[in-house]
Amino acid sequence: MVRDDQTYPSENEAGFAAWLAKPDMQGGLVIALLQPAKTQVYTLDFQWVKDECPTLAYLEESLAFVNGPGGLATTSVFDAFPFITEPISSERLSKEATDAYNTFLAMLEAKKPEVVFACWRVKGQDLFFSGKGLGRATQAESLELSNGHVVRVVNGFHPSYTANFCVNESCFRRLFTMELCKAFCELNTAWQEDKWMDILRRKCQERTRQLMEERGRDGEQLNREGGRVLRGSREDDSARKHKAYTKSFDNGLQRLKQTFDHMISPAYKSQSSWDLYAFFVFSQNTSEGICDALLAVSEAMKRFKPGTSMPDSSLVELSNHIGRQTLKFLKDDIPDLLQYPKGLYKNLWSSQFTTSTSQGLKWSMEKTTIRFIENLTNSFSESSKSWTYTPDLLHDAFKEIAISFEESLGKEYDNHRQTRAASVLNSVDTLSASLYTLSLSSSRDAGSARLAGNTTLARSSSSAICYNCDQPGHYSRNCTRPKKGSITPSRSSSNTTCYNCNEHGHYSRDCTSPKKRGECFRCGGVGHYANACSVR
Repeated sequence: MVRDDQTYPSENEAGFAAWLAKPDMQGGLVIALLQPAKTQVYTLDFQWVKDECPTLAYLEESLAFVNGPGGLATTSVFDAFPFITEPISSERLSKEATDAYNTFLAMLEAKKPEVVFACWRVKGQDLFFSGKGLGRATQAESLELSNGHVVRVVNGFHPSYTANFCVNESCFRRLFTMELCKAFCELNTAWQEDKWMDILRRKCQERTRQLMEERGRDGEQLNREGGRVLRGSREDDSARKHKAYTKSFDNGLQRLKQTFDHMISPAYKSQSSWDLYAFFVFSQNTSEGICDALLAVSEAMKRFKPGTSMPDSSLVELSNHIGRQTLKFLKDDIPDLLQYPKGLYKNLWSSQFTTSTSQGLKWSMEKTTIRFIENLTNSFSESSKSWTYTPDLLHDAFKEIAISFEESLGKEYDNHRQTRAASVLNSVDTLSASLYTLSLSSSRDAGSARLAGNTTLARSSSSAICYNCDQPGHYSRNCTRPKKGSITPSRSSSNTTCYNCNEHGHYSRDCTSPKKRGECFRCGGVGHYANACSVR
């Protein structure tokens, strides 16, 4: 392929694209990104190239979390505009962009994947297909390629959104992981949409608008659908990034303070487990706050990573800020945390619940907060000049409360859902907290969170409520009643249009009319497809 500047992709560039496209077999899942970074450096060490790209590094972590070992080695990644490093215009595609897009379509035709996870889009372009944007589609759509192969398209958004531009926002990490789970489940037609998923999508859309307004006031711009960004090319943004982490950590501590204050209030004593769940998830958004704080602590841990001799000054300030604010939180915000001689602190928080007869979520919250305070106090020690903290212990304290908190909320959600199913109640109007643990994958140690994340995904149909007919005992995909209110075309051939004869009721592969001659996306001619076109 010749670019507009008359250059060709280098051998290493082409080799890396081929490496990302592996494994060399048809079927399976293809993750479609937008384009490579302009500053990407290519060598023969493809693992190094991948590790130096934050987007691909984050994508591999997400794949390992969702699909187990293997990561990018077992999942194909295509660029919708391979080898094109200049920004894709929203007005008119250049010749090189058109050629690149045709190459992408030809790759899909050759690969014949079962599912495409569309993590890209270009506004204003009438393309054969693209992603729809962050949280803008709930159902997988069927797409028939020009060779008659039908693929299911799951809408996603570019992972650079979480890896580069909104690194401190756990809600985007949860949404990306959820949509990636959906893409893998679609391989076996096993995905079941619940209303909490749309709530999460709308929440992320609203958060995107808020960030655009905030950064617009600060003279910044939020890249909503960028290409891959090379690690090291955004050094000027480190101060902004760590400032955002600082804000996230402070918000997380505020959520924790509200939790402790609520647990000694009269309202807490009279709340049922489900009322307490609603308080944490809907009223206070406690789960997201704790996960955001954990993301900030995980980032600060990079200061103490072996081999880091001269950490960025903004990273040093972030870690110092976390230490100061956590100590202040312990001294000023925890009820009944008393100071004794020689600077020691006695944790009397547990005395609040020594005679507690709480059950369910309340019992779990009491145990979780007691352990959290114990872990925090153990992470600090007093020297002759000041208080210091042990980074690993502080990180472990926040990680444990995040995981324990989500496990407890997840159990309460599952228990409530089973109760509703047994009572033949209608729709699920709640936001599952179980998938909040998926945001912990950013800490590069998500193994302990996997069980909590999977408890919600692996559901027995015996306790399920059909989203289509609101009856228990089966999922909507197995429902025999007419589908309600869906704007997504059914996979049934009765609702499809034949690509060959333009008639309804069958696919082109089953068409009995004379086969239509191919139409080339490259030159506009007929009689051949882009992958066989002589125009280069």
